[in-house]
Amino acid sequence: MDPQCQPHITVARAGLAVLVVLAVSATGREYSLEYGFGLPEQAGYLQTPAGGMPGTASSKRPTLAEIDLDGGGYRWLGARVDFGPNARIHRAAPFHLRLYARHTTIGDDATSMVTEAFTIRGGVFEAGDSVRCEVAFDSLTLALTAAFDLRAGLSVELGPEIVWTAFDFGMTGERHQSDRAYHVTTFGLVGEISKELGNGWHIGVRFAASPAIEGTGSRYAAETRAGLDLSKNLRVAVGASIEAFRYDDAHKQVLPNRLKVTRRIVPTASVRLRL
Repeated sequence: MDPQCQPHITVARAGLAVLVVLAVSATGREYSLEYGFGLPEQAGYLQTPAGGMPGTASSKRPTLAEIDLDGGGYRWLGARVDFGPNARIHRAAPFHLRLYARHTTIGDDATSMVTEAFTIRGGVFEAGDSVRCEVAFDSLTLALTAAFDLRAGLSVELGPEIVWTAFDFGMTGERHQSDRAYHVTTFGLVGEISKELGNGWHIGVRFAASPAIEGTGSRYAAETRAGLDLSKNLRVAVGASIEAFRYDDAHKQVLPNRLKVTRRIVPTASVRLRL
């Protein structure tokens, strides 16, 4: 991986740690930590030119499938601060606030053989070349939602979300080597509907929508979970999610960097600890 990305990933983790510290020191608030992982299936392409110059990259190549980067690992560490009914912005307000932070690591690496030549970063990987590839989409998510507690254990929340994604992609072949790393920001809304079923069981659906605007990426995601409270402070859950992530910088160069990744994460498993 490009060492230039490592300071940014470290900053993301430090930001998450600061949020946890703030949460722990906050009196009268509920806070929790969550760790989770999943098995992703990824599809899409990583178009990577050199300086935006025409002819320096093949259109919509390479695909993740042709260089065996369509699997890999998916892990996250999250923190949540629930300000609770007593922390409403006004006593008459029908909602209370929740603050989320989540650091997600998504990556894969593989050695494969090129079956159809393509150009990337101004160089050509020829058919029959053996290539070593690795890709990472590490991200930091921050969200602030208004949570409404409705009747019969039903709750709904909605609010703004911002995600910073560190993209890092490298290929090493017999005749050519390519490395590219940059950051993508997305802005949008996140929401969740959850239902307590009794006896510690619960289900929920979470969604996020961040349409692209000039200079930013787009991200759409949906996740469903079913879980069980093993105790007052410990919750486990399993689920599945789907995500669509896109970015291009056509606003600033002739031949853009263009990412398109759709991933299904089935199953997911998580543990949440209330502190």
